Amino acid sequence: MINILLSMYNFHEAWAKGEVEKYIKPKDKVVVIPFSFGPEVGNIEDWNKEYNKKDGKHYKGFTAPFLYYGIKEENIELINYFVDSKNEAKRKIRNSNIVFFTGGLPDQMMLRLKEFDLIEELENFKGIIIGSSAGAMIQFYNYHITPDKDYRTFSYNRGLDLIRNFQIEVHYEKTEVQKNGIAKVLKEKTGTVYAISNKGGIIVYNNQVEILGDVEVFKN
Repeated sequence: MINILLSMYNFHEAWAKGEVEKYIKPKDKVVVIPFSFGPEVGNIEDWNKEYNKKDGKHYKGFTAPFLYYGIKEENIELINYFVDSKNEAKRKIRNSNIVFFTGGLPDQMMLRLKEFDLIEELENFKGIIIGSSAGAMIQFYNYHITPDKDYRTFSYNRGLDLIRNFQIEVHYEKTEVQKNGIAKVLKEKTGTVYAISNKGGIIVYNNQVEILGDVEVFKN
């Protein structure tokens, strides 16, 4: 498995493309798992406004990098929380070379992955798993949430058992809240935190970490 961890959907820009294009190929098939939505999405109509192929608010953003790397739009599938069955969701994952997790609320994403019985399926996936923001955070066995507009308090949370030997801070802007969160994680959980800006990312392959763009490394 290859893990690509990002803050945004901009991994086709100059800071990333030289390395990312080594891994993403035009013949790849992608499954997007947009399970990170909040209470604004309560039914299929709401879901369509956010993710629909025709005019969904987020659709162009998360498909643009894959189209840039030559993947055909017909080879990009979404798992629809309100329509797809558990078996259909598993079929889409098994039929793909790349799994992509959207940004949003990581704890809500994990709840829905459990609801769809996808945890083991994803932990045994052999391809590339890419995640932006929340979608990067949940790739860690234990991830942390730093207080922001969505979360009032710091917390540790159970994610997917894909990465254990470091942690990340997404959307890093060098704020005091973020620095305090990183210091707490270094003291309590791990020896290394990668602070990923909105123009940064990391690739994890064979337990090796490759830095893309603007990433700051903190060690204790």
